[in-house]
Amino acid sequence: MGDQAPPTLLQLALQKLWMEEALLISNLEDIPMELFPTMFEDAITDKHTNILRALVPVWPFPCLPAGALIKDLETLKALLDGLDALITEKVHPSSTKRTRKLRVLDLTDVCLDFQSFRALKRSVKICPKSGVKKRFVVVTDIDVKKASFSEWHTYLLQWAQQQNDSVHLCCRKLKSWNSPVFTAERIFKMVDADCIRELELSLWQLEFMPHLFPYLGQMRNLHTLVLKKIQKPFRLAASVKQELISLLLSQFNKLPCLQNLYISHCYFLAGCFEEWPRRLKIPLETLTITGCWFSQSDLGYLSQSLYLCELRHLKLSDVELSPLCLKPLVVLFERITSTLQILELEECGMRNRHFNAIGPALSQCSQLTRVNFYHNYISLHALKNLLHHTAKLSKLTHEMYPVPLECHDFITNLRDRFKQLCPEVLDILRAKRQPTNVFFATRTDCVCFQP
Repeated sequence: MGDQAPPTLLQLALQKLWMEEALLISNLEDIPMELFPTMFEDAITDKHTNILRALVPVWPFPCLPAGALIKDLETLKALLDGLDALITEKVHPSSTKRTRKLRVLDLTDVCLDFQSFRALKRSVKICPKSGVKKRFVVVTDIDVKKASFSEWHTYLLQWAQQQNDSVHLCCRKLKSWNSPVFTAERIFKMVDADCIRELELSLWQLEFMPHLFPYLGQMRNLHTLVLKKIQKPFRLAASVKQELISLLLSQFNKLPCLQNLYISHCYFLAGCFEEWPRRLKIPLETLTITGCWFSQSDLGYLSQSLYLCELRHLKLSDVELSPLCLKPLVVLFERITSTLQILELEECGMRNRHFNAIGPALSQCSQLTRVNFYHNYISLHALKNLLHHTAKLSKLTHEMYPVPLECHDFITNLRDRFKQLCPEVLDILRAKRQPTNVFFATRTDCVCFQP
């Protein structure tokens, strides 16, 4: 408390004005712009909706990043009422004390440093369509579950339609979970597909996905695509199913900015590794595959793709590798030694021979900062061998390894048993570098070491 600076005269005056709402609102244009962020946060926290409504038209910065602060519909209504007042304002800006600067209302749930004037002065290039001839841009993310919008998004979308002549609604991230076709089509008719940067489709029936393809073709700025649990069609001939899969994979041709691809529990991936990487337009930075099955030939095609030679993040999780030869994966590692930063091979059924195979190539991936080998099977000898390779990676900050099989004893306490081996194991890393966060785990227990 003794180090806390006493309030300035201006702050004391502002505290008094908070108690006289009408006086504060009438004097907003006389208040220094540096105080606006604090006033805005206080107005939301203390539910001063009238003040919040009045702050928007006189906001002295190009951007108002309010999404992370909004917790209820009433706050959203107050913000949009304030923007309505600015849209319909009849007073010419030259007659006001302060030039109207607000161009972007950012409603995405991104926790920015609200006191950072840099964030508040962000260019309207936050939206790829910011050049459209509309006075304002409202940026949002939309999450639709089944056929329903949240009350919050329902109000926002209806408002945006009413203000369509003046407001460009920019949907940056769209998630559709088990949504019927008519709901998805309704969304795409209300937002500009060219603005969407991240798209997640979960629990969709494969036979209904062609309804989305015309809109996918308009997503020229999409950089992240997430496909989760795409459902296998029933009562369709095998040839029709294959045609649907080919149609889906062909959509990658229409996404010139796609950099991050996440595929989770999608049955159709097996046997398609020769086709879909060729459909990409630019090299991927992120590829994560979870809960899928693929063959030895699939792994071979994966390693040969020209569009996977610049990967920064590779994740194979809950992918059964135990019957496969990992030589193709070694080839892939050798191609991405200068770019790979995160490698996750979790719950893949890997055994000693797999770890021994990838170790030498892994030690050449000099940019790695994070590795995860949880829930695989490894002996103490193979673990030591693996650590000799990862010890050479000076940029590693997070390392996750399986506890060796010798410690899996239901009679002896696992933690006590592994702690006896821990100094010996960690010394392998310490001989080359100072490790930071090192974790060892079984499926039921995790031992964390922060040397």
